[in-house]
Amino acid sequence: MQKENLKNEKILLVETTNEGILRALLSLFKKTKNSVHIRHLFYCTTRTNWIQIRGFIYRCFYSQSFHQLIRPEILSQSVQDQFARLLRSLIEDKSDQNFRIGIIIATTIRNQHLINGLRSMRIVDILHMNKNCILVTSRIPGLGKSTIIRQTIKKSNKKDVKFPIYGDFDVDTLAERLRSKYSQLQTGDIHLDIGTTANSQQLNEILYCLLLFRNFRFGYVTVSVPAETIVYIELDASPDATLNELPLFQHITPSIIVEKVDWTSLNIGNKEIQAVANYLKAIHTKALMKQDVNPSMFQNLDVKTCSRLIQGPFLPKKDDNYIASTQLPIFVAVFHRLFTGFSHCGYFLVGSVPEPQLHLDRVQILLASSNQFTSLSVEAVRKQQRSATSGEPTTFSDAIVRWDTIQPFTLVFTVSDEPLFVYKKPTDVPQALVKYFKFCYDALGQNSMMQTTMFPNYITLGHDKLFLKLDSLSRKYFKKSICPKCFRQYDFKQQKCDKCLSKDTLILPKSFDHKDVEQFQFDIAKKLETDYVLTRDNFIKMLLIYMRIQSGIPVLIMGETGCGKTSLIQFLCQKVLDEDLEIFSIHAGVTADIIINKMNNCIHKVQTYTNKEKRLWIIFNEFNTTPNIGLLKEIMCERTLLGESLPDKMVFLGACNPWRQKTTKILRNDNVYVGLRKNRYAMGVGVGCEFKGK
Repeated sequence: MQKENLKNEKILLVETTNEGILRALLSLFKKTKNSVHIRHLFYCTTRTNWIQIRGFIYRCFYSQSFHQLIRPEILSQSVQDQFARLLRSLIEDKSDQNFRIGIIIATTIRNQHLINGLRSMRIVDILHMNKNCILVTSRIPGLGKSTIIRQTIKKSNKKDVKFPIYGDFDVDTLAERLRSKYSQLQTGDIHLDIGTTANSQQLNEILYCLLLFRNFRFGYVTVSVPAETIVYIELDASPDATLNELPLFQHITPSIIVEKVDWTSLNIGNKEIQAVANYLKAIHTKALMKQDVNPSMFQNLDVKTCSRLIQGPFLPKKDDNYIASTQLPIFVAVFHRLFTGFSHCGYFLVGSVPEPQLHLDRVQILLASSNQFTSLSVEAVRKQQRSATSGEPTTFSDAIVRWDTIQPFTLVFTVSDEPLFVYKKPTDVPQALVKYFKFCYDALGQNSMMQTTMFPNYITLGHDKLFLKLDSLSRKYFKKSICPKCFRQYDFKQQKCDKCLSKDTLILPKSFDHKDVEQFQFDIAKKLETDYVLTRDNFIKMLLIYMRIQSGIPVLIMGETGCGKTSLIQFLCQKVLDEDLEIFSIHAGVTADIIINKMNNCIHKVQTYTNKEKRLWIIFNEFNTTPNIGLLKEIMCERTLLGESLPDKMVFLGACNPWRQKTTKILRNDNVYVGLRKNRYAMGVGVGCEFKGK
């Protein structure tokens, strides 16, 4: 509570809202150091008459105790006029009389007859309620609520103290976490990120006391929030979210309602955004036809320019009503990886072809084809969410991006910056791109090799040749010793594997000659074929997963039980690459504490890595079977754990089974009332929240 002036303090006037009346009257009692007494409160109604008001005035003037008048603006004009005249006459008769009155109004003080009369006596001190609670909501998920809160706090030169609350939280654990943040809150503002919780009533009590009294007793622990700390509340906007139904939020008007993506809040300090915008500028101005683009040429572009350049390829073919800020990080991450590859790959240099226009056309074709992977999955989730909200039936095939209905064409870059194109059939490759690479191979005198090397028909390739293609993503089977049992890589001088129980000697190529290395890779492929066979489909899926991981985007895979989701990731992670893998099986009994402890163990593990390129892949298997899905969303998408950043060496993937509504036949069988009816879904899974990119 802040004062407009401090001269007399005979009448303390507070301008607030209906929702803030309780806080205002409690604040006045605290400010005047008086105990709260119900008999010291007078709440006006439309039926309040002059006799009652006159009695209140005499009581305040002569009792020398602090009384409060609430909502006097709804009194009739005649009563308000008599109020001012009586108080003026009492003051004139006994000017040395000490008295104090608190007045709380729920409208603006402008043009208030009573207030104007009292202010003319110069006895009114106006107090303003600090707006220390800001509720932020959005029409749909993913519109950037967190970004808005972070930027607002940053503008006030305070620290953003994020405090997530979701799932089956433990009260005492929550209290300890909040108490540990107190020193930060003295110089910062708190950001309460609230998702679906198991105990909504308990959440309502906690928030009510923290917002109103700034302290609360959690079990055996008492915690408090500094009075000057602003509390930002971000509510989950998923279709199945019920937070708005909490009694507390029925009486708090949202301060910020996010309706659409705010392009003016684009973080131009992000190096990836600046790099993508500069590359798009080179394409737009056709500077790419004359010279190669590299970071040394980049300029610091302003928000307006960055937004305009990125919106060009980003907005087309997207529903304006459902564009989300979650799509933008995916777009930027994928395109930044492509542009980085372009600048390092010899095939994409300006001098590689004699026709500059062909060089520009090639880049534009690749960008247009890759753009589908920045929106397909998000658009599918949007469709599923809208269907769930409206109650319309949505089949499994319509609710996800199906492999058999899309025609992917993009590229990934190998460890040596060679392009590896992703497509189902050679006919999916744009002819302009084929023409471009024909120029390149003609210049090298290798035209006959172009089709088989750059654009092979993956259907005709067997397991061993597909493995050689995948092996180009890393240098695992080039100059390293390999364990023939677990296929981990070691320095070529090491003789034994120190991870598995195998006593076999590590194997490696006969020499570093190209033919010997290739033969070694074929031998490895045959050994791996006994456990996992590569086909065109799982080969291309691995490339798409690899592309997202290299771009820093979490990977979610949905499929029926036993379709090979986990085995595909295991093969890519441990056999093709040389990464560590942690499979975390999620189910309804996995609590938030279990997830947090597991993540802390993983953090400790990656902190021991000495190899800069080593990463830990973590698969959350059946991630949509836990009520703590909000915690998993924070880990996978925001890359934080309880508001604290996670190491870059951690890679997150999720696998889940589809959910669908029960058929009419199953519902009829439910009506026999045998056992306990769970719900109307065929599986006990949660409707997945929208996962967003880095």
